[in-house]
Amino acid sequence: MRYLLSHRTTYSYASTVDAAHHIAHLRARDFPGQIVTSIGIEATPAPAMIARHVDHFGNLIDILRIDKPHTQFDIEVRAEVDVRFPEPPPAASTPPWEEIRSALNGDGFPAPVEASEFVHESPLVPPVEALRAYGAQSLTPGRPILEAAREITSRIKKDFEYHPGATDISTPLAEVFAGKAGVCQDFAHVEIAALRAHGLAAGYVSGYIRTVHSKEEVELRGADASHAWVAVWCGEQAGWVHLDPTNDLVAHEDHVAVAWGRDFSDVSPLRGVILGGDTHSYGVAVTLVPTG
Repeated sequence: MRYLLSHRTTYSYASTVDAAHHIAHLRARDFPGQIVTSIGIEATPAPAMIARHVDHFGNLIDILRIDKPHTQFDIEVRAEVDVRFPEPPPAASTPPWEEIRSALNGDGFPAPVEASEFVHESPLVPPVEALRAYGAQSLTPGRPILEAAREITSRIKKDFEYHPGATDISTPLAEVFAGKAGVCQDFAHVEIAALRAHGLAAGYVSGYIRTVHSKEEVELRGADASHAWVAVWCGEQAGWVHLDPTNDLVAHEDHVAVAWGRDFSDVSPLRGVILGGDTHSYGVAVTLVPTG
């Protein structure tokens, strides 16, 4: 599936910002199953300096320095992306989850080194005993890892209410779990914690999901904004499988990935430091439209 993507963020400040330094994870990356055929980022005011880097996880970062006084900051990314994530193997054919855990542990020398760093706690995904128990309901002895992970994905969709405004990025994970409500980033963190608690590797993926434009299309929760889901390491043969607990989907053609890391804090779409500004408000507008 080929998509045209537009993601625009606008910050409005109560007083003048004299200088600003922004770091953006907005540039979608290429990987097996996704090809970015064109992409561009425009910002107003025009930055005095733009630098591009690749972070620890291979994500593309734009760093913008603005030294012109302003009361509003706009940044927009436009891209054309071809997406067809690889089909995972049948869930029942994947290895038992204990086998994956053992490989990731490796007695101190894990076989899949790249995946092993996604086993440990991270700033926004600390250990939560209730989530260990939540994961254990699906991670029964000898069960194939993808079968268990798919069930956790489905249970989150069933057990949690999609409720924008119920949480924010500062809401502790234990509180999200207790309240059983939130948005896509919360649900991704819940699934990541449930898997990591059992020694499995799970990463946080930021991106977008297809915008619905007709009554005949199935409405997808999390469209028209940044979206988030989970990548689960299912062994050397299956690799990373992308699961969306907000919509109970295996990512295939409806998702466009931008960046991945241990949790949201690694891949925040836009963060930085400003001089001045006082209070601010912001708005985000996203469209991801298929073109064929």
